[in-house]
Amino acid sequence: MEEEFSTIWKEVNELIPKMREAVRKGLEKDFETFVHDDAHIQKELLFLNNALSFLQKKWTMDLIYIIRMKGKPFFNDIRRAIPDLNSRTLTTRLKEFENNHIVIRTVNSTQPIRVSYELTDTGNGIYELLLPLLFFFSGAKYQLEQKENQTESK
Repeated sequence: MEEEFSTIWKEVNELIPKMREAVRKGLEKDFETFVHDDAHIQKELLFLNNALSFLQKKWTMDLIYIIRMKGKPFFNDIRRAIPDLNSRTLTTRLKEFENNHIVIRTVNSTQPIRVSYELTDTGNGIYELLLPLLFFFSGAKYQLEQKENQTESK
């Protein structure tokens, strides 16, 4: 397991600079055309703060990750994946996601009726933004554990 994680971490570390460069090149062109006066900067910061507030809501990142990993999970699949999340809160969060075009809700006409959820392009975009954070922090934790293990073995 440790060797597998080490290999994945190495590959991710090689990909991160390439991802940064691709994003920078894509955004650079757009940013050159922006007017960056105080009014525009204030609007950009407001948008950024609203986006971060949404992502900081409890269970948001968990739900996006689980829906992506499970493909098109049913309501109960999601609920089982997060035992501490009650059904009422899950329902509320999924409705927010649907209203914000993060998930598509599909009602399957089986008996009993089953509802599945799938990330939209927007939801997948959010997931793709979260993935580097996951790799960064899990890799940082892994590196810290390796240093601690080396220190303990000396």
